[in-house]
Amino acid sequence: MVVEQEMAQIYPPSAEELAEFLPDTDCTECGFQSCITFASALLEKRISARECPHLDEEFQSMLASLLELNMDPIPYNIMMEQHPCNLIEINEPDGKSPILVTGNFRETVSVMKRILESTSTQAFLLPTFTHGYSVDNAVAERMFKAVEVLKAIKENLVEQRLERPVIIIPGLAESERNSIRQITRCSVLVGPVSGFLAPLFIFANREEFL
Repeated sequence: MVVEQEMAQIYPPSAEELAEFLPDTDCTECGFQSCITFASALLEKRISARECPHLDEEFQSMLASLLELNMDPIPYNIMMEQHPCNLIEINEPDGKSPILVTGNFRETVSVMKRILESTSTQAFLLPTFTHGYSVDNAVAERMFKAVEVLKAIKENLVEQRLERPVIIIPGLAESERNSIRQITRCSVLVGPVSGFLAPLFIFANREEFL
């Protein structure tokens, strides 16, 4: 008897989510009727980001790198394997680079590192203690806590290392934004639900980190 391996999604972006970072002109110059249908074609790898004349080269390159990443589900049997809650520097960030907060599920940290590294995004990645739960499960089980974000910030001396810490939390943890902002006294942005869109979010909000 063959036992089918249960798999967990890692939240690849939908066409609607990706389209939020496109020019939203529906100009049809790419050959598609709307930015959403263009985004759908991108995700299906039927077209290149360079077909949109309104995207600058840096964004096109970033998007192309994202679309090359593996977005397949992961096995449930590796769930709750924990990663240390240590601040991770990605692509030599400076004192103005943003901090992406995530859970301490090992695979989540690995995926986010791969996403940021592949797109040459300068950022800090901060796993916070969620008992090894992925972000979606941590939020559902109330394990994604503001106090753990503060603890990770203090233990990693973030306030001494960054001029004006700006935290980006996962879109799934939006309900925790105010409590995180109040307890850490940092600026807190709510990022996309899909971690694959984090580099595009950082690029779109780059003035927040100046």
